[in-house]
Amino acid sequence: MRLTRVFAAVTVTIAALAVPTAAHAVDPTTPPTTGASSSTPSMDVPDPLAIAPSAVTELTTLALRYEANLSVAEDRRKEAVERQRDADRQRTIARAYVAQVVEYAMSPNGDPFAQKLTALAAAENPEDLITGIFSTEQVTEAQEGHLGDAKRAFDAAQVLQARADRATKIAEKAEASAARQLKQVGQIAKQLGLGASSTPEGLPPTRVEQESWNSSVTTSWKRYTKRLARLGVKAPPAARLKARRGVGRATVGSTTVQVLPAQTIRMIDALVGRIGDDYAARNASGAWSCGGLLRVKGGYDLTGTPAQLYARTVKVPKEQLLRGDLVFSATKASGVHHVGVYIGDGRMIDAPATRAQVGVSLVPAKPFAVTRPSLGTGRNTPPKGTASSPTTVCNATKATAATRQGWTFPLKQGTYSISAGFGMGGSMWQSTHTGQDLAAPAGTPIYASRGGVVSLQEVGWAGTLVTVSHPDGTAERYAHSSKVLVQDGQTVNAGDEIALVGSRGNSTGPHLHFEIQVDGKFIDPMPVLVQYLTNSGAGKGWGGYSNGQVPRGVLCATGDAMLRCDVAKRAKRLAADFRGRFGERLEFRAGYRDIVGQIQRGPEGTLVDIPGTSPFGWGTRFELGSLKKAEQAWVAKRARALGLKAEGGNAWSLPTA
Repeated sequence: MRLTRVFAAVTVTIAALAVPTAAHAVDPTTPPTTGASSSTPSMDVPDPLAIAPSAVTELTTLALRYEANLSVAEDRRKEAVERQRDADRQRTIARAYVAQVVEYAMSPNGDPFAQKLTALAAAENPEDLITGIFSTEQVTEAQEGHLGDAKRAFDAAQVLQARADRATKIAEKAEASAARQLKQVGQIAKQLGLGASSTPEGLPPTRVEQESWNSSVTTSWKRYTKRLARLGVKAPPAARLKARRGVGRATVGSTTVQVLPAQTIRMIDALVGRIGDDYAARNASGAWSCGGLLRVKGGYDLTGTPAQLYARTVKVPKEQLLRGDLVFSATKASGVHHVGVYIGDGRMIDAPATRAQVGVSLVPAKPFAVTRPSLGTGRNTPPKGTASSPTTVCNATKATAATRQGWTFPLKQGTYSISAGFGMGGSMWQSTHTGQDLAAPAGTPIYASRGGVVSLQEVGWAGTLVTVSHPDGTAERYAHSSKVLVQDGQTVNAGDEIALVGSRGNSTGPHLHFEIQVDGKFIDPMPVLVQYLTNSGAGKGWGGYSNGQVPRGVLCATGDAMLRCDVAKRAKRLAADFRGRFGERLEFRAGYRDIVGQIQRGPEGTLVDIPGTSPFGWGTRFELGSLKKAEQAWVAKRARALGLKAEGGNAWSLPTA
């Protein structure tokens, strides 16, 4: 179950992050409270600060339930696919038995019984076919045996179909529960300054369903092209079908089939072959942008951005969609930003940044426009968009690393490790710990979490205590600095460099001791920072998702780790090559770390990660287990050859464009 994977990934780092180390200071229980304003704080500040710890707990609980329901849905969807496949196999067996009866009875050619069998053989429902044959008086004993076998196969198919339908209903119920929980998660996450990412329009909620869509479209298209070949129908060039609105029909015997232009067939053949390829902002080897995906040798001249393709293809009514039509999406801010190729049954093949992979999506409920390349050159004026730069690219809102309400984290991502947490007890302190310790090398820059007025005070336990105060009765305090870079009474902004990490005062190693006060009382800094931070310092995002809130449907499993599918493809190749070289399994210790994994606290109450800032929160980084020296050298060489980037230790990532 994927929940186990999440917590397995989290557990790896708990020991390193939650257990007190030499970097913990011997800070007093209640240090002097100088620097905090005595004025009554405004209601909009203390209230959110007070609810943050309980909100984090509630968010964690809901997210766990959401994850559990998605696991149920994915398992039942997988079961439904398997049972449906078994049912279809039994129906095929039933039809094979009936075909034997029909073949046996087809003599002489004009026999009334043979004619009736021929008509019955065209029945869509095997039950109708079998019932009809049994009603015929001229059934021989041998034929009855074949029909009995067919009936048993059909009955088995009915049982399997019922199981498939039941599994689908359970999956739908679990998905509905997950949707309700995600809505609640979103409401709480909004209070905490985190954006809850739901599955984008057109994409399935689980990876199993995505693979089913990809497979069914591939099978359906190959069935169509094989049918044309079997009937001896040769697709004409688009120019010959232009007068018929880009589609023709051919009748061979009693069979009539839709005929698409040769260029359309070549285009869709290529697109079906590209399912599973990577998405890229610009076309590269084995990777496609949403517009670049349509470049096909022997197809149409479809080179350019979605807006450019819309401008020079012929519009058709949205309700008259044909396979091979282009389906466009647009927003007021970005203009035309995405395009897919209609493949039938309300689905299209596209390369959205939200999936980071070529695959099958649902046609938007309200597409901006539909055009038909087979009708020649069109003249459409695409909307320019109101934003100075596009806010959406290939269906994905650009992710932004942002702070909220003027807050920022006091140390840059990657420069610190979480050590002693708020409220911890033990011999390191007189009673309980009044702040959050962040272990970092001496000289690491410290930044003001919020803008305010600086006051400096020499205190034995802290060295030079830097306090940044605010009119609302709140203050942040920074202790143990090796060097202070601001003056008493100076006004600073959030993000200004104010000091350097040190080990002055009662400290056993370099670290920042960070406190937050509300009206002179100390509160846990971590939930407060969770409330105001989202994505800050975590590296570049993708798909418009929030850090730690990437939908499961766009992630793929690699061992016990979940990763973005293009990263997973490389990780699996690395694992396969490793097994071939060393004969051993490559352990994936950590992968995508969702908001639940980031909110988990260690045994001493310290957060394992800063929620919304984890480098593992995008699904583009993984960590391997322990390796021997020769294995490490081999992995480093092979991983780089696969386009992966070393992130220190045994961690690797795929750079995001």
